[in-house]
Amino acid sequence: MDHEEALAALRRGGLVEAVVMPAQDANGWVLAFGDAEGKQHLYTDHTGTEKVYHDLDQATAVARGIGFRTVRVEERF
Repeated sequence: MDHEEALAALRRGGLVEAVVMPAQDANGWVLAFGDAEGKQHLYTDHTGTEKVYHDLDQATAVARGIGFRTVRVEERF
């Protein structure tokens, strides 16, 4: 889900949460959006490639910029 898709989905009430979690294939963080059905949609660039952030603050700032008031952070131990 790219930036414009995320904005539109949030406006129409299709997204209920933003989650930042460790990237599986890279050293950094990915952003995902949860919908009302419990599905997660990874945040991508315009080509469909998942965006990886190397700074947790940057990833949460993107979610807040889209319009989420809170952002959940998941960490794997």
